[in-house]
Amino acid sequence: MRLSPTAIILILSLVGCGGGGGSSQNSAETSSGVSQPSTSNSNQTAAILEPTWSLERKDPTELGTTDQEVTALLDHIFSDTATQSVLISKRGYIIGERYADGYDETDMGTSWSVAKSFYGALIGIAIQEKWIDSVDQKASEIITEWQNSDKSEITVGQILAMRSGYSLNDDIFFQTDQTQYAIDSPLARSPNAVWSYSNENSQLMEPLIRRATGLDAHSYLIEKLLDPMNIEKRGLWLDATAQNPLTYCCIDLLPQDFLKFGLLFARAGQWEDTQLVPAEFVEESIKPHTSFYGYQWWLLNDSFFANNSSTDTIPDDVFAAFGLNGQKIYVWPSADVVVVVLTIYEHFENQGYVLSSQNFPNTCEARNSCPSSVGEEVTTFDERALLSLMEKLDD
Repeated sequence: MRLSPTAIILILSLVGCGGGGGSSQNSAETSSGVSQPSTSNSNQTAAILEPTWSLERKDPTELGTTDQEVTALLDHIFSDTATQSVLISKRGYIIGERYADGYDETDMGTSWSVAKSFYGALIGIAIQEKWIDSVDQKASEIITEWQNSDKSEITVGQILAMRSGYSLNDDIFFQTDQTQYAIDSPLARSPNAVWSYSNENSQLMEPLIRRATGLDAHSYLIEKLLDPMNIEKRGLWLDATAQNPLTYCCIDLLPQDFLKFGLLFARAGQWEDTQLVPAEFVEESIKPHTSFYGYQWWLLNDSFFANNSSTDTIPDDVFAAFGLNGQKIYVWPSADVVVVVLTIYEHFENQGYVLSSQNFPNTCEARNSCPSSVGEEVTTFDERALLSLMEKLDD
């Protein structure tokens, strides 16, 4: 059964967000040594649980889904041998999870470009709080270096939609002052002419947030999103100056905390009884400002899959945050389903979170995609097939 985010919120307000008194499912080891929740088919005829924010572990059958459907989705994702962790939630309950050997729910993953969606949400909050006028405000009113230049007409919305005129250029990752590099990077084309994915473009959210709100992007993220969602274990990366938050990448969280962010957007920006992100901004974020891209979110529609020959039936309203080497948050709001996928990650908290050639979010070892890697890169799963398997989780 598909519900609108508004209907889900209404149900939650009526039943409360305690999520019932059921006990969590214990974890069991499969024959392959991969940890996943133990399940039972004894609840096939039980009433389907009402939505919650609790993220309790529940048997899939209590949510109108079968063990086999959840297992099929987990198996498909873990066909990518670089996968560290997968979480699947429905109506705010975790109905499936699996971890690579040697990992569990206490091991952090990293976001890479999934972070773009977090910081994009902060722009929406800054607009609501009137630090930024609107998505139509000229960014040069905040990034004043752009006044009287070819960047003077770029709007905040064009930056969010990757239509600023910047182009794909990974050189920013190797710069010391990445914010200044982003501000100074030359345009490749006229603003709003075409869509072009660009890390420099998304790093522009850093000066927009800092200069508009008076808080650096990390402080604003903690105050407006992480603390309200009780996300306590976190690693927030800085560039080599140790001063500039990276807003195009690089947030380290537990798998369950990435799931919380997906659930926040599945429910139109509401967390429990608080509207953290304006619902209108969430709606704008998942509109096609380009055929397959919103405001720092990917829209997994027919345009996105134009080069995929599969004819599998897929949901028509799934959107996603994607990061380098296989970091993913899939959000299916009408079914209230969220899926988080993280790649095996090598980093110790005592290394700190200041970017350098020796300290960075290392997922390339698992993917065999580091500059020094030899042999073929570890391939990932088919994305459209994943959505087809997700669709089977609906009631």
